[in-house]
Amino acid sequence: MSTLAQLTDRVEAALLDSTNTHFSTATIEQGLRQALKEYSVVRPQAGETVITLPGAGREIALASITGLLEVTDAWWPYDSLASSEVWPPNRIRGWRVWWDDAQPVLFLTRFDGNQPQTDEEIRVWYTKQQTIENLDSGSITTLPVAHEELLVNGAAGFAAMSNAVDMINTASTDVFMVGLMGTWGKTKILEFRRGLESMRTAGVRSGPAWTEGWVLDKWDSNND
Repeated sequence: MSTLAQLTDRVEAALLDSTNTHFSTATIEQGLRQALKEYSVVRPQAGETVITLPGAGREIALASITGLLEVTDAWWPYDSLASSEVWPPNRIRGWRVWWDDAQPVLFLTRFDGNQPQTDEEIRVWYTKQQTIENLDSGSITTLPVAHEELLVNGAAGFAAMSNAVDMINTASTDVFMVGLMGTWGKTKILEFRRGLESMRTAGVRSGPAWTEGWVLDKWDSNND
């Protein structure tokens, strides 16, 4: 996986500006940040964690999950020390995530019995934003190597658009050059988003063709 410095070099190469004559490092990093955010919506990281509840109630703080996008499943009650697996699991039938002072909170909206109690456990599956090593405190680069080129192209497009705006605000700027820069940037961003859409479509097609149903018996036919 590439680090921030390596991806920055690749964006600079795409912009033909390896010496940062026209594009500052900050502009390129912001382009990577924007591209990574859009990429993460289509292909987020998947994670799972067990949270020990610090208090009783249906509102469970998720501040420990950095970059949380969405909760996809939750089991409660749950016992991580159980000697054998409980199946089917105690899946919570309804929840929503809301934000309290920019911190995510899992609110349980439907369940039977008592509310969760202090020191009980809840197991949570979730998605979160992808990261780039050394960008915004990212410890590792999490997206697949095969997708880095797509990210680089998107970042180059965003950097070009940012630079075009900066050129507009600069006295004696060649308006024709601003137009060229903006057009090139829009083209790169469009290519990036088309790549994301293809990725989204491929992800849908890769799922199972059929869901679980009933088992055929002698009265049934799979030829109907």
